[in-house]
Amino acid sequence: MKRLSYITIISALFALTSCEKTVIDENSGNVLLQFAPSSSDATRATVNIGDYFAKLNVQLFTPDGQKVFDKVRTQLRTDDNFGQLACQLSPGTYTVVAVGHSSKISASIKSTEMVQFTASDGEKLTDTFCHCGTVSVGSDGGQYSLTMHRVAAMLRFRLTDSPMPERFAHLEISYTGGSANFNPTTYEGCTKSTQSETRQRNATAVYEAYTFPYLSKSCALKVTLSALASDGTIITTKTMTDVPVARNRITTYTGPLFTDGPTEITQTAFGFTVNPDWDGEDHYTF
Repeated sequence: MKRLSYITIISALFALTSCEKTVIDENSGNVLLQFAPSSSDATRATVNIGDYFAKLNVQLFTPDGQKVFDKVRTQLRTDDNFGQLACQLSPGTYTVVAVGHSSKISASIKSTEMVQFTASDGEKLTDTFCHCGTVSVGSDGGQYSLTMHRVAAMLRFRLTDSPMPERFAHLEISYTGGSANFNPTTYEGCTKSTQSETRQRNATAVYEAYTFPYLSKSCALKVTLSALASDGTIITTKTMTDVPVARNRITTYTGPLFTDGPTEITQTAFGFTVNPDWDGEDHYTF
């Protein structure tokens, strides 16, 4: 059984007045919040959050929407205390927003309705988990177990060309209709965007990318695959419209990129009720 990791947020033993600022204390407190993706499968009772993401960003909000921390709290999987965060809070109700991902940049937690990944060159979306919920902190403290839910949809492309052209070096995946930002309250993408991911050629010929479905649990994308030479020259492209994606599901397209092939759609799915398991995978042929 894998070790269960915790994100621990601790409040003060004593109430602070409204004019006093939150004090970070990594060693003491009386409120315990435990975050972890968990599975309903009896054979996988617990999982390690570090197996699913490499970075954790946490922010708390007061009932009037004010941020508790001046800056988002960030931990890395390589940190000794990854998954454990202590702080002192005055008694009251707080909304906790925690985002787990593996991007090089930190998630910008603007509010309980906006999490942004402001991408620059080389900064791309990854599999992403989120918890957004309220906790009531009293003078006696308490213990809470909170689950982080997957908010991303995955695109997976399996290229069946054999052999591959020797000068094929990278696959560029460009798509519109999804979002690079999401609403942590609804888990829906909240800004329509054009996204582009470049993947280095690999031996498996399988390439993956992520997005947040725009204003819904599911949406349709327009996707263009471009095979690039090492100098950036485009060898060939293939464009697909109405590519279905859904939160916590994998959409897989299988087929040749460098030659024409039949476009047949088949679909299989298997469901799980509790994260971190994907709800299923939808298979297509391009």
